[in-house]
Amino acid sequence: QGFAMLQHHAHHPTGYRALPPGTGAPGQANHTVDAWAPSPPVCSSGTPLAALSPLNPFRLTGGLTQGHAPPWPDWRNIGLQPIPGIDEESLSDDSSSSSSSGSSSSSSSSAALPPGGPSAAAAAGAAGARGGGRQTQRVKKWRLKWNVSEHLKVALRPPFSHMVCKALRRRRTFVVVPGLLSEANIQEVHALWRHPSVEEIRDRKSSLKYRHVAYRMELPLRAHGRGLYERLMVTVAWADAALWRKLPDSKVVYPEVEYIVYDARTGSPGGIEPHVDNHSAVTMVAMLSDPREFAGGVSCFEPSGEPNSLPRMVALRRGDAVIFRGEKLLHWITPVTGGIRAILQIELSRI
Repeated sequence: QGFAMLQHHAHHPTGYRALPPGTGAPGQANHTVDAWAPSPPVCSSGTPLAALSPLNPFRLTGGLTQGHAPPWPDWRNIGLQPIPGIDEESLSDDSSSSSSSGSSSSSSSSAALPPGGPSAAAAAGAAGARGGGRQTQRVKKWRLKWNVSEHLKVALRPPFSHMVCKALRRRRTFVVVPGLLSEANIQEVHALWRHPSVEEIRDRKSSLKYRHVAYRMELPLRAHGRGLYERLMVTVAWADAALWRKLPDSKVVYPEVEYIVYDARTGSPGGIEPHVDNHSAVTMVAMLSDPREFAGGVSCFEPSGEPNSLPRMVALRRGDAVIFRGEKLLHWITPVTGGIRAILQIELSRI
């Protein structure tokens, strides 16, 4: 199946350009290709992927080592205790289960999850609720909120560089922002991922087929990386104002920031099937890894809706981001067949 792609181009104002027909990847010579193919799967130092230690995922993505002393206060999101660096006006008390049973994504088709995935945990919780088992403990946690009308009072400045990928319907339009994250921003994200409040989440819908590990980190990002957090939120809000104008439909939205890792070093490809992000008015995905550090993992979006249009592919570079209507635009990635692909994802949930 052919794809429309985006190619990185150093001399183009946006950093990307459309390729003419007949210049696609092998097997795609008859299709118009608008994307850049990543370099061979080696890490930045030139070390073959197979030689990298499976015990240190951040040899690839450049994150801090375990021995680094965290520069921020030690806190956890338990029992509505105060969070240093976040005022309570930016928080909402969220009564939730200690074992995640919600859903953040819906698949386009019914598919079983790998053994031991979130579906197994949900089944165990359901069995306990039916009787005989212990009831799942309810805990109160803070949830980050973003006052839409308050933040939209000021002018939203567009990013320095961007490219809009248009479609027949606005919901299928998306925007690519090259270099949204600097190297310092990426290192900050890696460091914040190590904050004690960050936990692995298992909230994918039981019908969604995927293989990755996800961690929620919006609270430490807001508390201790506020400058970066605010810039990312302004960029997402700008994209919505320029393309879809959906955020003003809600008084508040709830930013959900995930650090997601697709690790294929064990030989099992990482990936996620075509899906939408439930209740996400706008979604942003930013690349934390260098494309030389993994194989595959190209972001894919449903066709533009034009006659004979093909699924669209975007091979993000380190620091690049793509912003789209998460709850409306079908999206997925090609299998990650080698190395580690790490991303930062922001969903602006309406509920």
